[in-house]
Amino acid sequence: MKELIDNLLTMDLAHARNLVFLDTSFFVSCMEHHERMEMLLKVPFIAMTSFNAEEFLHIERNLSHSTRKNARDFIKAGKIVVVAVDAHPGDWKSERAFVELADPALLMHVHDPSDAVLIAAAIRTHSNVFTKDKHHLFTVELEEFAKQYDIKVYKELFDISV
Repeated sequence: MKELIDNLLTMDLAHARNLVFLDTSFFVSCMEHHERMEMLLKVPFIAMTSFNAEEFLHIERNLSHSTRKNARDFIKAGKIVVVAVDAHPGDWKSERAFVELADPALLMHVHDPSDAVLIAAAIRTHSNVFTKDKHHLFTVELEEFAKQYDIKVYKELFDISV
């Protein structure tokens, strides 16, 4: 799987704009159901941060065979780009530093820096986010905060018009 992800188009933050970022849990959820994967393929400008790609590679071996197969097929389709960020899972200093570069106040709304990395990337690239993480990311408080950046946080595929 690592080789497939390594072969995806990679962009730096300076050139990435107006994307739809996938949280790791959202990506896995879509890969668990072939019909959701097919719906996701129709969403334009799909991206994953390098942080989320690393997270996915870490958990991928624990997923079911069918979920891994769907993920391989999706990644092979080349529909997703990876946006390189200067944060790595488990390295809380790099996570916090990356988030604070986007907006130091973000950590007041998303208290876990590892969860905030995705929103920080969205802020820096003027992008939207899909997440299943209702407890940390999908909150009314965060939605209000994100409005100043014109960022939307979605929790379902049908929330976005394609």
